[in-house]
Amino acid sequence: FDESAYDVGVGVNYDYSTEKLTLYYNSLTTPLQSLQVTMNDPNNKDKRVVLKKKNVPGYEKSTYGCQRINVTVRDGTEVPVSMVYRNDDMEEHIANGTTMPVHLVGYGSYGLCSEADFSATRLPLLNRGIIYAIAHVRGGGEMGRQWYEEPNGAKYLCKKNTFNDFCDVAKWLIEDKKLTTPPQLSCEGRSAGGLLIGASINQAPELFGVAILGVPFVDVVCTMTDSSIPLTCAEWEEWGNPNEEKFFEYMKSYSPINNVKQGVKYPSCLLTGGLHDPRVQYWEPAKFAAELRHGHDKDSSGPVCLKIDMTAGHFSASDRYKYLSELAFDYAFLLDQLGLNEKK
Repeated sequence: FDESAYDVGVGVNYDYSTEKLTLYYNSLTTPLQSLQVTMNDPNNKDKRVVLKKKNVPGYEKSTYGCQRINVTVRDGTEVPVSMVYRNDDMEEHIANGTTMPVHLVGYGSYGLCSEADFSATRLPLLNRGIIYAIAHVRGGGEMGRQWYEEPNGAKYLCKKNTFNDFCDVAKWLIEDKKLTTPPQLSCEGRSAGGLLIGASINQAPELFGVAILGVPFVDVVCTMTDSSIPLTCAEWEEWGNPNEEKFFEYMKSYSPINNVKQGVKYPSCLLTGGLHDPRVQYWEPAKFAAELRHGHDKDSSGPVCLKIDMTAGHFSASDRYKYLSELAFDYAFLLDQLGLNEKK
């Protein structure tokens, strides 16, 4: 495939006796499409047939560009980063060295991949000059099972690799790539990705201007020690069993709620939760918001906003229009704190 950042997989194939295979393909700039390839010559682009592609009204692919780069982090590991942007913004940066607002997202848990796929809801950010970057940090599965498992992945007693990778990518964007500045750099993660953001802003609050933590798993020690919570015992397979001292002490050393720095400037933060969330109970973002408000430097830090949806669970609203409304709320906070409100 010509694009350096994309998501591809095997589609639905009902006919077993055939030389043709249906794939799904999309990228940060290419909407989802079904491709038919010849298995005898799968790399021959002339023989590929686009069976169906998703229509995105008003979208012009030529306006946008994407790339995937590797960032060398503190222990020498190369961490992939996928970026999507408007071409005119990147051209301005290359020509004049102009810094750009960058929105850095990540997950890095359970061996799950953060795919470099297409999202129409990302366009409002791109059209306001934001460069959207996905850090494929350790703890996910982007680079194989070793990206997740001990000793060099990010599970159990090497979980901090996830947070170190994310902070090092942020530092690279600022200091090496010189693409952005701390006031222009925002970050976002949901669920275990919220843990990533909470731990990262504790480790290096000076790197970020805005942070969005969606249903964040930020009270790791308390949750993992309460075996009456239905999911806790199963989660010991991911984080370790805190009944063992080594895991307890290690969890406590990175759990966001236990490591808020006192009297330090923190980024503007939006924390969201759902009253009926069975995975990350609503009191986790509520407690972390209270810790941030109590600990951060009140004169220099941004606002800490907490929003609890009284009807939602872990995956936000099931209604499509309410989901878009919730997403618009997050974007409104982000754009307001970055000082961006004009669409190109």
